[in-house]
Amino acid sequence: MTIEGRTDEELVGLVLGGDRESFAVLVDRYKRGITNFIGAGVRVPSDVADLAQETFLRAYAHLGTFNPNLGRFSTWIYHIARNVVRTHLGKSLRRPSAQELGDERSLENAIPDPSREADPSGGVLRAEAESEVRAALAELPERTRAVLSLRYYNDMEYQTIAETMGLSLGNVKTLIHRGKLALAQKLREREASAVEALEPRRQPGVPHALLVF
Repeated sequence: MTIEGRTDEELVGLVLGGDRESFAVLVDRYKRGITNFIGAGVRVPSDVADLAQETFLRAYAHLGTFNPNLGRFSTWIYHIARNVVRTHLGKSLRRPSAQELGDERSLENAIPDPSREADPSGGVLRAEAESEVRAALAELPERTRAVLSLRYYNDMEYQTIAETMGLSLGNVKTLIHRGKLALAQKLREREASAVEALEPRRQPGVPHALLVF
């Protein structure tokens, strides 16, 4: 069996046994998911990269504390990432309350399909749409944001999210439902603001029709 085919737990055992290079496989396996998870709450790309690196450094430094009998490696490392983000954001993080808002716009549709097959010529538009979603997501409360990120950027099952976040399955389902509604409202607000910014400002004495070309 190749090293890439080994389980997370087997790789951890190899690293703890002295094969430090095996940790690189774990990094490759989780770097995209961890980066997406962190990016859901941190807006500055350079900060996202730094925090992802810090997550893996902490994981490596404390690898001996990982106990496979208590949970999966994925749960353990995402817990580290969450703590890293919380420390970074600190107490200055604005925490608006999640609530039932408006008609639901599904997060599955809000997050753009990154595949070329979905729209070969729409790369720029997809990037802009994803940027809007991430910006709106960053405005949600930390716990709601983390749950949505794990579900829709990392494709985690509800039970795995519950284990990672230390929540009940019912709480996870509620947070995802309310989070989707709150995110949809944030996206509508951002869209309305963008439209308002594009509208010509009417000047005193100037007919509105003359402002439309």
